[in-house]
Amino acid sequence: MNPLLAALLLIVAGAVFAWTLYRRLLPLRALRSETRTDRSRERLSALLRFGLGQRRLVDPEELRPGLLHVAIFVAFLVLAFRTITLFGMAFAAEFHLPGLSPGGPIGLAYGLVKDAVDVLALAGVVGFIYRRLVTRPERVTRSWEGLVILLLIAALVVTDLLFDGAERAGSGSGWSGWAPLGSVVAEALARSGLSTATLSALAQASFWSHLVIILVFGNLLPYGKHFHVITGLPNVYLQRLPPPGVPSASTAHTAALRKLDLESEAVQFGTRSVKDLSWKEALDVYSCTECGRCETHCPTYLTGKPLTHKEVNRSLRRHLGEQASALIRIGQTRDAAERDKQIEALPPIRQAIAPETAWACTTCGWCETACPVFIENTPRLIDVRRYQVLVEASFPDEAARAFKGIEAQGNPWGIGSNRRTEWCADLDILRAQETQDFEYLFYVGCAGAFDERQKKVSRALVRILRQAGVKFAILGEDETCNGEAARRLGNEYLFQMQAMANVEKFQACGAKKILVQCPHCFNTIRNEFPQFGGTFEVVHHAELIAQLVADGRIRPDAARGLEGKPVTFHDPCYLSRHNGVTEPPRAVLEAVPGVTLREMARSRRQSFCCGAGGGRFWLEEKLGTRINQERVREAAETLGPSGGVVATGCPFCLTMLQDGVNELGKEDQLRVLDVAEIVAQGLDGRKGQSEA
Repeated sequence: MNPLLAALLLIVAGAVFAWTLYRRLLPLRALRSETRTDRSRERLSALLRFGLGQRRLVDPEELRPGLLHVAIFVAFLVLAFRTITLFGMAFAAEFHLPGLSPGGPIGLAYGLVKDAVDVLALAGVVGFIYRRLVTRPERVTRSWEGLVILLLIAALVVTDLLFDGAERAGSGSGWSGWAPLGSVVAEALARSGLSTATLSALAQASFWSHLVIILVFGNLLPYGKHFHVITGLPNVYLQRLPPPGVPSASTAHTAALRKLDLESEAVQFGTRSVKDLSWKEALDVYSCTECGRCETHCPTYLTGKPLTHKEVNRSLRRHLGEQASALIRIGQTRDAAERDKQIEALPPIRQAIAPETAWACTTCGWCETACPVFIENTPRLIDVRRYQVLVEASFPDEAARAFKGIEAQGNPWGIGSNRRTEWCADLDILRAQETQDFEYLFYVGCAGAFDERQKKVSRALVRILRQAGVKFAILGEDETCNGEAARRLGNEYLFQMQAMANVEKFQACGAKKILVQCPHCFNTIRNEFPQFGGTFEVVHHAELIAQLVADGRIRPDAARGLEGKPVTFHDPCYLSRHNGVTEPPRAVLEAVPGVTLREMARSRRQSFCCGAGGGRFWLEEKLGTRINQERVREAAETLGPSGGVVATGCPFCLTMLQDGVNELGKEDQLRVLDVAEIVAQGLDGRKGQSEA
């Protein structure tokens, strides 16, 4: 007990910590504001499940390192009570927290739990040191910092055990089943022949060492990646939530990008400099654990593109530190003209995020699905694109062609809008403008109307709907692109024009349920149209077909040409990860007699991107291995040498996979079909019209 020394340690360490934390967080005041404290019940639920519950860390694919982290995390929570008690004992020798009296039932139980988590913590430390120095997985960042932190954690556990053991040995306390580990240490010390004075000195040294180590540990955290120990839980609580009324997929909640106020002169269109990041995006980079989980199924990282989200976070954190003083000055400057001058003097964000890095992302969502602290990578990269497109007019030539096509003809192919209904010219489909007698507005989409291959899927879907007696209508030539590709390629202005036009048309025809065959249309209408006053029930065609099968409204026979051929399903990113729809397509395939479903190694939540997302469908892929070829190789390996069918539920995936099959010369081995085509081939047509 030494109250003066304890008070001095707490005051000095606390002051240093408070000053460091203040200086690290102060620049955030100058960054873009963002509301992240609404819907507190949902946020608290997420914090309990993913923060305190560590749900993402115990993923089966990453079970071993996840369990090691959980062991250390639980140990920290439990040992926090012990550390508080030791600080209290420095002021009063008999101090204990209320209810945790050493002789009381709760105190005894706590002692037993504490000893157990001491073992867990040491196991976690040994496991992580072995991982860093021996197995050395590629995705783990090499740094001295990680080893220092692990050794400090081990030192905290050891000093706690030595203090407990020396105290027990010195007082002659016997074995206690409520403190087995402390009793083992005490017995070892007693047998060592150390004098009572030596044991007392050891207890004192361990006691004060423990207090000093925890204070040093806390003051080291803000200076590196272990800042996440402080910011991680708040970051989980402050995560982006799905739009109100849209059910959470418990995956990537960045399916809805933020809406820019294009009419405000005070709003920066995208990210020019670090000043244009939001405070939450800065908190994200502070919270990055550098675990590398974002890399395990990242299509750009695994195919040699200039993008890894971990490195983007590291680069932004370093850049934010370099510009911290300038940001603090900006936040403290009251004169508007001077403030604008300071902002203009900030270096461009390209110093941290190269343009080719921002353009490489397919927005597949894997990084955000995998991140244990819910870092939002995609919106930052899209905002970099937005600035390049809307302000600098700097973007790939292929993107320019897509923009021109959408603006002039309402589709990125640039095909005449008067040809939008050629795919169904002989099918006599109702127009929503002419009747209210429909349940679903079938939003065909640009691919379904203009792409020759996807037209077959549109016709197959019509046949299924008619066979089941579903009442539906289309907009016909009044339909126009929803602008999804424009938004993800950075052209927010064009997207907003298309979104508002679509919402107006949907509302004018009284549409309540929207049926789509494209996950990108699905995501945009479902998650982003509410930003423009358009809230609709949106159904992907695989979901509807699955429901029709379950209700007995259609009973497909064996699909022609698939007899004896195995089928594997490729999960589209914007269907599976972004919106949590994984089982309906499989239910559809399993309902077709003769279909044997085989899962690829990367499926459902862990599905591997085809390379088309984020507007990349319209851009040339010039760097590294082609992503679609990587996926086709995996499908071919899954289906075996005799081949089979790769099924999907996305027009972009369909095209990319077929291109990959052709590029690899596997046309005789693999067929690529949409789930609607497989079902339609198994319908006998007796209840519906002639085959579409």
